Amino acid sequence: MDTDYDFIQPEFFNILFFQQKNLVIYPYMDLKHLHSLEIFTAGYNVIDLDATAIHNLNEILEFETHNSYSQNPSLYLIYNLNNGEVANLFTAEKIRCILNVNQDVSSLAKISDCVFYNKKNKTFLNYTPESEDLDFETILITTSENEEVLKDKIQQIKIISSRIFAELNEKGNLDKLPHILEEYDSQYWEKILKFVHLYFKIEIPELPRFFPTQEKRIKAPLRDFSDEYELILKANRKIAQEFIQLLHEYRSKKVNPSHLELEQLYNPQKLYNYLRNHHWEKGIPEEFLSDWIKMVNTQYILQEQDVIDFEGIFHKLSISRPSALKEIFKIEESITKGSVNFSHSPNQPKKSQNIPSVKDFQDFKKWILKKLEELEKNL
Repeated sequence: MDTDYDFIQPEFFNILFFQQKNLVIYPYMDLKHLHSLEIFTAGYNVIDLDATAIHNLNEILEFETHNSYSQNPSLYLIYNLNNGEVANLFTAEKIRCILNVNQDVSSLAKISDCVFYNKKNKTFLNYTPESEDLDFETILITTSENEEVLKDKIQQIKIISSRIFAELNEKGNLDKLPHILEEYDSQYWEKILKFVHLYFKIEIPELPRFFPTQEKRIKAPLRDFSDEYELILKANRKIAQEFIQLLHEYRSKKVNPSHLELEQLYNPQKLYNYLRNHHWEKGIPEEFLSDWIKMVNTQYILQEQDVIDFEGIFHKLSISRPSALKEIFKIEESITKGSVNFSHSPNQPKKSQNIPSVKDFQDFKKWILKKLEELEKNL
């Protein structure tokens, strides 16, 4: 997703939306950048307050929080704060806010539940994004073409959360949860339920029956298959071109784009690594290999050296010779021996075989492909 703001990141998504934490940002920053965080405040009325123009900030916040007639709670975006005003806000209850201060607040970070972020060096003082599971947030951000699309996705989660809340209020159970959350992978359901719990301030019942393998799931470390990819690229340029096109074709037909990071969508090496780890754990499928050998996208006619290069690639990758390549070698071997026999329909007489010379590999290859098509029809 294209953006000029550093804050459109998974960690801020997690803090403000899913964890419902207050955020303190320093040093002072441009107001338009501060407003970029509003994208993660779906379900709230965002109210701007300039601390320099208000002398009884705590009292105003307390009054507004407990006496608002709006159906949505308020989230305050407060800027031009000093350390004393930030410390006073810690005593206020049930106030959601994003604070901006131009003084060193390191000491305050040790005694507060707020998350503190240093805008200048882009680091958190009391929060470690590395310890958080941010897969869901990363997917939502990287699969959004712009901020408006991301905002729509976040708003959709808020709408779904309201449906879950209504279901609990009306029936006291979540039997329809799989139907409500069917468009999301079940591994992300708990994160959405956490938002429901924090936003609506309700307890969510235990739902073990919806997560039968959740506790047992142990993520295996991902392997790096870059050496395989590099081997294919270096072996033969024409073969590599077809391979890359087939990778993207397979992705578009067989892979849910929401499961891919941005680089995996467009970088063929990253995509190959993803497929080998998640779709092709047992090796490249036979159907893919067959299409690759037939050069279905580039329509390139294999030369004798190309066939040899294919054989070399499969040998180095410990891949059994695919059926399509077996047919090529079977035909070559039969011609060498002077006897080529193709199965015919019992109702059709055998036609004389005008077999091109192996030395004229271009015509010979065309003849092979035609015979392969006949074999496939007979099979």
